[in-house]
Amino acid sequence: MSEKKEKRILAAILPLIVVLMLIVWGVKPRTGETTVMTSANGEWDLTSSGLMQKNVRVTGDVEYVPDALLTPQEFSGRTDICLGQPDNGTQYATSRMRLKVPRGSYLICGYSVDFASRMYVNGELLFEAGVPGENRETTTPGVKFYVLPVSPDENGEIVIVQQASNFTHKDSGTHGTLYIGLPEQINRYVLRNLCPEVVLMGCYLVLFIVHMVLYTMMQHYKPNLLFALFCLTWFIRTGVTGQRILGAVLPNLPWTVIFRLEYLTMPLSGILLVWLLYLLFPGVLQKWFPPAASILCGCFAAIDIFGPTLLISYTAVWRVGILGLIGLYFFIRLIFQKQRPDTGQLAVLAGFAFLLFAALWDMLYHMDIHMLPALRFAVSEMSMAVFVLFAMTALFFGTMSEVRRAKEREERMAAEKEMMAEMNRMKNQFYTDMSHEMKTPLTVISVNAQFAAQNIGTGVVDEETVADLNAISTEARRLAQMVTSLVGLGRMQGTDSVCKRLDLESLIVETVRIYQSMFARQGNTLTAKTEPGLPPVEGSADQLVQVLINLLSNANRHTKNGTVLVRAEALEHQVRVSVADDGDGISRELLPHVFERFRRGDEGVTGLGLTICKTIIEGHGGQIGVQSEEGKGAEVWFTLPAKEVEHERDRDNPAGGGR
Repeated sequence: MSEKKEKRILAAILPLIVVLMLIVWGVKPRTGETTVMTSANGEWDLTSSGLMQKNVRVTGDVEYVPDALLTPQEFSGRTDICLGQPDNGTQYATSRMRLKVPRGSYLICGYSVDFASRMYVNGELLFEAGVPGENRETTTPGVKFYVLPVSPDENGEIVIVQQASNFTHKDSGTHGTLYIGLPEQINRYVLRNLCPEVVLMGCYLVLFIVHMVLYTMMQHYKPNLLFALFCLTWFIRTGVTGQRILGAVLPNLPWTVIFRLEYLTMPLSGILLVWLLYLLFPGVLQKWFPPAASILCGCFAAIDIFGPTLLISYTAVWRVGILGLIGLYFFIRLIFQKQRPDTGQLAVLAGFAFLLFAALWDMLYHMDIHMLPALRFAVSEMSMAVFVLFAMTALFFGTMSEVRRAKEREERMAAEKEMMAEMNRMKNQFYTDMSHEMKTPLTVISVNAQFAAQNIGTGVVDEETVADLNAISTEARRLAQMVTSLVGLGRMQGTDSVCKRLDLESLIVETVRIYQSMFARQGNTLTAKTEPGLPPVEGSADQLVQVLINLLSNANRHTKNGTVLVRAEALEHQVRVSVADDGDGISRELLPHVFERFRRGDEGVTGLGLTICKTIIEGHGGQIGVQSEEGKGAEVWFTLPAKEVEHERDRDNPAGGGR
C-alpha cells in the first residue's frame, strides 16, 4: 500500500474514531439535565425544585460535629454542631443533611464520604464503606458508589447522617454532595454513567488481546507488546476509577488494592508510553532517555506498591507534572528533529493533539465555559480512549509494514536458497566436469610413464618409448592449459586488471606474428588485416592478448590446410576485431551455447576459452559474438569502446603503452 493511500485511509478513519467516541461519551449525563441545589443552613428545600422532572444534585454546607462518630440520636443531642464543611485537618467527623421533598419514593446516589463512612437515613443504617474509626488502627478504609432507596418521614424530610474517617488520604472529601431523584431517573443516570466506562473497558480489553496475538505472531515488532500492556493498564485504570467497576465485579477486593492500582497505572502508563514513542519515532528521543524516564516513573511505582497511601496521595500532583514534562520534552525533540512523519506517526501525533485539545476543553468546562453548548461534559477520559484508538491505527500501519517486510525477507531468503541450491548444483557439475577433464590426461600420463619406465629400466629405448614420452608431454601441456584456463577465469571474476590506453593495431599485428609458425605446422595460413589509423582503446593488454590467443587457438584447432584472418576496423565510437576461419564451423545445436562454461565442440578441450573471452570483453565495456555455418568456417568478433586521440604520437605508441 502506498503512503499516499495510507494517508487517505488515515484521513477517513481518525475523524470517524473521534465521532464514535463522542457518541459513546455523549451518553453520559450532561450538566443541563440536572438541577443543582445549594443548602441553606444545612437544609435543602426541594419541594419546588422540579424533582419530579429531573434529578437534583445537592451540595453546600452541612451540619457537622468534628472529631466524633455519632449516631443520629447522639448527633441531635450535641450542642457543638458546626455549619460548613470539615476541613482537611479533621480526620473523622459526623455530618447531617436535611432534605425537604414531596411525598413519594426516591433514590439517592453518589460516592461515600472520605475513605471510610457509614450512612443513616431517617435513623436507619443503610450503607457502609469500610469501617469508620477514631484512629488509624480502628479504621478500615473503603470507598463505594451507592444507590439507596429513601422516602420522607412524617415531616416530609429525609434526614441523612454520615460518619466519616480519613487516615489514608490528604483530602478530607466533601460531605453533603449527592444526587436525588425518582427511581427511574436515578437508574437512568447511573446507567448512562456506567455504559461509556463499560464500552471503554471492553475496547481496552479487546485491543490488549488483539495486540498480544499480533506480538506472538511477530515477536520482533515490539510496539505491539508495549501497546498491549498500555491497553491492559488503562483497562485496569478505567475499572478502578469512575464507577469502580472492578470493585463491583470483585467485591472482596480490598480498598487499598483498588487505591494503589488507581495510582500505579499512571507511572506504568508513562514507562510504556515513553518506550512506545522511542520505537515509533526512531531518532527523536536519545537512547538514554527511555531508561532514565523509566527509572523516574519506576520510583513512583515503587511508592504506589510499597508506600503508605497517605504518601501516595501527596505525590499525585508530582507524577502528573512529570508525565507532562516527559510529553513536552518529546514534542520539543520532535520539532527540532524536523523529521517528516510517516502515516503511523501522524496517527500518534493526532492522538496527542486530541489529548491537548481535551485538556483545554475540560479546563473551560470546569470554568462553566462550553465550547459547544450541545456537548456539556468533560472529555479527558474519552480523549485517552481516542488516543489509544489513534495509536491502534498507527500500529496497524506499522504491523502491515512489518508483514510486508517479513514477506520480502521470506521471498529474498527463498531466492537466496534457490540460488545456493543452483550454486551447489553448478559446483557439483564443475567438480564432475573437471574430474572428467583431468582424469583423461592424468591417466594417459600415468600409463605411458609406466611403459616408458619399463623400457628404460630394461635398457630398451625404441620408437615406442619415444612415442610414450611424447604422449606424456602432450597430455601434460593439455593439463597445464586446462589449469591456466581455470586460473584465468577466476582472475576475471575475482580481480580487476590495470587498464591502460592501448594501440590495438600493434597488439594484433604482434600477436599474429608470434603465432604464424604454430599455424604453419597445422598447414594453415594466419594473416592480419587492420584498418590504418585505428583509434586507441583502453584496457588490459594481457587480457586482450589472452582473448586473441583463445580465438586463434580455436580457429587453428578447427581448421586444416586453410586460412585464418584477423581483421580490425573502426566503427562509430568502437573498434571491431574479428577472427575468421574456413574450417569445420560450429553445429547449429552448439552455436547458441558456445559462450557457456564447459560447452565443448570436440573432445580434448576444456570448454572454458570462449567463456573467458566473453568475461574479458564485457569487462572492457564491449560485446562479443559468433557467426558460423557448419562445414563453412566460423567468425568470432568482439567490439571495444574507442578512445579519442589527444596527440599524434599516440599512434606511434607501442602495444601495451599508455598514459
